[in-house]
Amino acid sequence: MVRVVIVGAGPAGGFSAYLLAKAGHDVQVFEEHATIGEPVACTGVITGDVMARRLQLPKELIVNKIAKARIIAPNDEFIEVKLKNDIIIDRAGLDRHISQMAKDAGAKYYMNNRFENFENVKNKGKKIVVAVKDKTKNEIKKNETDYVIGADGPISSVAKSAGLFGSRQFYSGIQVTIPVENDNTIDFYPSEDGIAWLVPENEKVARVGIAARKEANSYFRKFITAVVGEGFEKKIMGWQAGPIPLYDPKLKSTTKDGKVLLVGDAATMVKAPTLGGINQGLIGAEAVAAAITENKNYEGLWKKKMGTDLYLSLLMRKAMERFNNNEYNQLVATFKKEKNRAILESYDRDEPRKFALKLLLKEPKLILLATKAWF
Repeated sequence: MVRVVIVGAGPAGGFSAYLLAKAGHDVQVFEEHATIGEPVACTGVITGDVMARRLQLPKELIVNKIAKARIIAPNDEFIEVKLKNDIIIDRAGLDRHISQMAKDAGAKYYMNNRFENFENVKNKGKKIVVAVKDKTKNEIKKNETDYVIGADGPISSVAKSAGLFGSRQFYSGIQVTIPVENDNTIDFYPSEDGIAWLVPENEKVARVGIAARKEANSYFRKFITAVVGEGFEKKIMGWQAGPIPLYDPKLKSTTKDGKVLLVGDAATMVKAPTLGGINQGLIGAEAVAAAITENKNYEGLWKKKMGTDLYLSLLMRKAMERFNNNEYNQLVATFKKEKNRAILESYDRDEPRKFALKLLLKEPKLILLATKAWF
């Protein structure tokens, strides 16, 4: 048995805590906020089948089930794609559910406790000393531990303190929950401004938001006004905003001695086309638990499971960043062809390694679009 300190009580941190506590380790979780799951910083769209591979969700956490999505071009042309058991979840409830699993397995949680820094990180063979500020008591506590897991989000203080932050890049995300009539279909709006979405909670309320590399506020205002109309501010039921990391294949997710490990958004484990990362964080948590319990190479474990998919997704996003609106129009038109849409509907979007080559072989025009974007 070893002692593990986990910083962050989101899905990646909570699932790491659950798996490690279940394996018999002494697990402490420190969360800087007073309530698990708040503030919410996620749209909460997941593939039910993917989630079921790792944990079973109580029915009360499923806000909605979605059967199809539309991808809408700047010229308003669109394609409809059937979805495989996609669900909209109570995102804060998910965090609390996983954390309760961890607590039941023996993990100890400390709320309103903010990570400050390390001591002894570079002293081989010695325990790491983690300084944490108890914000309720306004005092610093020091904890000795064998391992530290940074699950503290895109601006990870653990990554900075361990020298693992690197030169990461971010999108700015803004989302509101707001009354808007809809037909229970997810709408995606890719454009040269970024990506926007409407995700229904039901036929009268939706999560509406954008992610952009620049001028996010003006892009959001333009999009939400088009969807909801003027005076939308008075209708907002909930508001979320924050940075979304872009996957960085050069970033190290662990120190050389394997004692500090990053997982989830803290390690930029985000699928770049849609900028989601719940499933990727859970995969990372499985790798964290195996690396510590079985003394295996952490980066080797998680990259074997999803490294290729994350890299291919990054290449897609990099190409899309260079598209102008006319090229987005061409892209959507290309996928209106039945043979191309069928591929999108047949494969898990989290696993582009299984369908990217098939798409390129069936539709050479995609190669031309990507080449134009890159060069």
